Amino acid sequence: MLIKKLCQSALSLCLISASALATEQFSDNFNALITQHKLPGAVVLIKKGDKTIHYSAYGKINVEQAQLMQKNAIFRLYSMSKPITAVALLQLVAQEKVSLQADIRTYLPRFEPFEFNGEPQVVTVHQLLSHTAGFGYGGGLKSWVDIRYLLANPLSRNNNLTDLVDDLSGIDLKFTPGSKFEYSIASDIQGAIIEAVANMPLDEYLQKNVFTPLNMQDTGFYVPTSKQHRLVDMYEYDASTFEEAYQFNQDKILFSETGKDSEYLEQAALISGGGGLVSTARDYSNFVSMLQNKGLFNGKRILSQSLVEKMLSSKTTGLDTHFLPRIYQGAGFGYGIGIKETSGDIRNPGSFFWAGMGGTVFWADPVADVQVVVMMQVEDGWIALEKWLIPEVYKMIKPQSK
Repeated sequence: MLIKKLCQSALSLCLISASALATEQFSDNFNALITQHKLPGAVVLIKKGDKTIHYSAYGKINVEQAQLMQKNAIFRLYSMSKPITAVALLQLVAQEKVSLQADIRTYLPRFEPFEFNGEPQVVTVHQLLSHTAGFGYGGGLKSWVDIRYLLANPLSRNNNLTDLVDDLSGIDLKFTPGSKFEYSIASDIQGAIIEAVANMPLDEYLQKNVFTPLNMQDTGFYVPTSKQHRLVDMYEYDASTFEEAYQFNQDKILFSETGKDSEYLEQAALISGGGGLVSTARDYSNFVSMLQNKGLFNGKRILSQSLVEKMLSSKTTGLDTHFLPRIYQGAGFGYGIGIKETSGDIRNPGSFFWAGMGGTVFWADPVADVQVVVMMQVEDGWIALEKWLIPEVYKMIKPQSK
């Protein structure tokens, strides 16, 4: 019996030692990544099951200055706002105030009837959530519809969500709803539905129904005065294509904006559910944990299990999936979030993930029972960051699964 206990103790010590060594190696490699490519710092939070196994700040706020990154630093989320908005709209579905199969004009009658190629179309809430509705983001001169978006500028910070709907109204859809996936302004339209149905501003709805119950104390659409010193500086990665952006090039990491000069220090008229939030790694981890736990957080029901499962299942299988194949092998899209449909990288099928244009990344892998949230502020740097992170994280967690 004594020998057995000694062997068990030795095994435990070996596992702890292996885990500590793997974490130390990850830290060394992450610091080397920052140094090699002259990147600003980041905050990394990794959980295995319910246990936080790594939570560290790396590097500096500004590569030319001495201030170190802190774990409570605040970052611009950009498109990592989208899954949060999807959850908020699904809460109204759970309350039977919104139907997934309803025409969105039921809730937003200011929209003119939708058309594609001169034919009338119906856009459903389901299609809006899955970005298969026929909307776009505009920009460029590829089509008259893109030019119309550019001229209308629905995402102007001076617009409210009613203005956004008015600006979009009358612009043709880019395709027949349900026929393909295209990343779009759909999440901002979801915000307009939430405001109309809940009869309150989107930011107030999210604060009451998502941020407060999830203890997301530093998440919102702007940074209040008392926290403004925590908003990090912004850089950009001047890569011209997705393929060029697969790996960092230090010569193209350019300074963009100081935190103290950011437009996020003031509340904009536009409460953008598609890209307007700021947050911390810890706050966002709470949100991801809720999704991992099928809608529960600290014993509180945030969203029904059935709707979380619906959100985290791909709605784009068999469809043209826009830019996804250029970045994610075997991936589709659920409600406001990417879904691994098949193998293609180390992450297992069923993993859910997304990133923000500003350089933030997260994923959760239900098979490996791991969650990863990484906040860095390098615009268009999320592709290279994620490509580097995936193998490094799985190397680190391997000792944890023995």
